[in-house]
Amino acid sequence: MRYVAGTVTPTSTPTVGPRPRGGHEIHNDGTLRAWTVDHAPNELRRAVSRDGTAEVILAGACLPTAEEARNAADAAARGRWHEAGRLPGSYLTIVRASGTVRIMGDRAAAVQVHWTATEAAVTWSTSAAALAALTGTAPDLVRLLAEVTTWGAEPGTDGWFAGVHRVPPGAALTLTPDTAPAIERLPIPASRSFAAAAEELRDELPLAVGRRALSGRPLSSDLSGGVDSSSITCLTAAHTDLIAITYVDAAMADQDDTQYAAEIADATPAITRHLVDGRLTGSRHFDRLTDPTGIPVTDAPALSVAMLGIMQAQLAPAVAAGSTGHLTGWGGDNVLDAFASPADRYRVGARAAGLRDAHRLARERRGAAHPVLRATAAAARGSYPKALAHLADSVSAGAAPRGLPDAADVARWCGPLSTAGWLTPTGRTAVADLIGARAQTADPAIGPGALRERLALEATGAEFAHLDTLTRALFDLPVHAPFLDTRIIDICHAVPAWERRHPGDFKPLARAALSGLVHALVLARRTKTAFNGIYGGVRANSLALRALLTGSALAEAGLIDTTAVLASLDRTIHGSAADLASLHALVAAEVWLMNRHSAFDGWWEPAPVRESAR
Repeated sequence: MRYVAGTVTPTSTPTVGPRPRGGHEIHNDGTLRAWTVDHAPNELRRAVSRDGTAEVILAGACLPTAEEARNAADAAARGRWHEAGRLPGSYLTIVRASGTVRIMGDRAAAVQVHWTATEAAVTWSTSAAALAALTGTAPDLVRLLAEVTTWGAEPGTDGWFAGVHRVPPGAALTLTPDTAPAIERLPIPASRSFAAAAEELRDELPLAVGRRALSGRPLSSDLSGGVDSSSITCLTAAHTDLIAITYVDAAMADQDDTQYAAEIADATPAITRHLVDGRLTGSRHFDRLTDPTGIPVTDAPALSVAMLGIMQAQLAPAVAAGSTGHLTGWGGDNVLDAFASPADRYRVGARAAGLRDAHRLARERRGAAHPVLRATAAAARGSYPKALAHLADSVSAGAAPRGLPDAADVARWCGPLSTAGWLTPTGRTAVADLIGARAQTADPAIGPGALRERLALEATGAEFAHLDTLTRALFDLPVHAPFLDTRIIDICHAVPAWERRHPGDFKPLARAALSGLVHALVLARRTKTAFNGIYGGVRANSLALRALLTGSALAEAGLIDTTAVLASLDRTIHGSAADLASLHALVAAEVWLMNRHSAFDGWWEPAPVRESAR
């Protein structure tokens, strides 16, 4: 697995300890040591400020020029250390200035920072699993369970393993001599008007794509025909020839996406398009789960394990063409579009506008208006900590909705899922206690829409990181998601959600920013095709899914009821939408729990003798 790890000691006295097996040491000054694992030379940037008092180290999809990196080091020397995290690309950032070390990931959680501390040192990594392998700690089953049975419960600093802490995206791990480790929030970018954001996005997104395309090596891309993948493909084709892949299945074959994709390819000579039809390749969701132990291990449960068969078919043309990087539209929904947020608008004082938005939303979803209006108004009197406390009480009492979340949930911070009915009494108590503890530290000022938008972004970024791990391990093919670059996110999210989302329109920010750069007919789309072929995969692979869930590690721990889980599987096989998302998440969790023991062995090795003698 590709990751970065390091240690920070409170003094410059040399320490001897384990190092990542196969790691390449990128820094060692006695206080800070750092290694990369499976990174190419061009995935590392280093810059020292002109006065020599600050240093910036970047590892990952680093796109800044040498001058941009040097300017970030100069800014750090003047106290503006956070600017190093807002350079082009998606990467880990280490900033050393004035005796302080700051370590931060990206805003989308595609690059995360985890850490654990002893009296001798703080050990940190972009991989929580690497730290768990070092410390011998077990997965936090209750956190896994909360992800499957509730929504909106922010993890905060809770990691996937006991004793391994998480640095929330948008924050830095700050390490200063003689001071306990601290989490320091990055400044929030200044708000922008819709027009200003569109103008800036028009400059920055082509730059993010173009710098990825300047290697001169073969590239490929997704080309679904939707706004997101089509935009990235068109921007890439402005710099280089590429293979563009359109995947369809039985559920998508009659939609208009394929037509849009064909029109783009016909209008763009640099694109060589491949149409991959899942009906011909036989690829379906949940293929390759007959033997889950053969699935590459990701740093946390990965929903993409359900897509392995589809990924193999979809990426086959790229692999055959020798692609060295596959560009995707991942994250476009999170930055170009927005969650409906009538309660947030109501809470900032625009009550009439918030209620109009709530009424319109109810009409769009063909639901009753009064529940949405009441929930929107109630949000002015509520807060996220109170909502979490109420959720903890509901879980403890065994409350679980019988169907899908209703339209009024857009004005709420959190809630139980129907799969809370899977919980045993022990599981209910454990999840309720976890959520109750999170209520003690939750942000009382955040609105429901802003919370849901941030959590959705972080879930998208984390899942993208898992996808990248899988494609590298299976196909030796890195994937890229320019929409998830911190710089792109900062531009788009500086525009209020209710300005990015227009009634009756679809992704107007994309049209305003990319007109003339992206095929005009795609930007004019008002629709998005649902990718719902998953039901066919559940039915075709039901035996493998039943075997996996029958041996559930969470059930063996006494936290969920296998009978209830298998009943949900049966309902999903017959087309029930209520249990599908959580069933998918549970499958990912069980595959991850099954594989982690053997895969996490041998991650670390003793320091060589020459290092011990320093």
